[in-house]
Amino acid sequence: MFDKIAFVHYPTRNLEQALKFYKDVLGFKLLVQNEEWVEFEVGGQRLALRRQVNSIPPKPEGPHPNGAMIWLEARPIEKIIEALKVNKIIFINGLESFSYGKTATFQDPDGNAIGLYEPPEKNA
Repeated sequence: MFDKIAFVHYPTRNLEQALKFYKDVLGFKLLVQNEEWVEFEVGGQRLALRRQVNSIPPKPEGPHPNGAMIWLEARPIEKIIEALKVNKIIFINGLESFSYGKTATFQDPDGNAIGLYEPPEKNA
């Protein structure tokens, strides 16, 4: 029925700020940019941001409780966390280890949650 996810979309109050964050801080490859919409390529997938006017509730203290969340594969996760901290990224949940891998979460400038995930090593 479906071949793949076409893209994941996040709303943003400030498209210019979000563009800079995703392009310059996270290093995503910019594919499309206009006044209302930007798209990035991330490992063969697309992430889109759309300018929203007066339709996003005020930024919560934590991640949006019922919103979607993207998870970025991060290897090695510890080095990526340190690189993000250099860019003053504040983590919601620091590095955690589970049987299924390591995770950490942070927010973009609009409060959208972003997860980092490192799968477990195959020989572990």
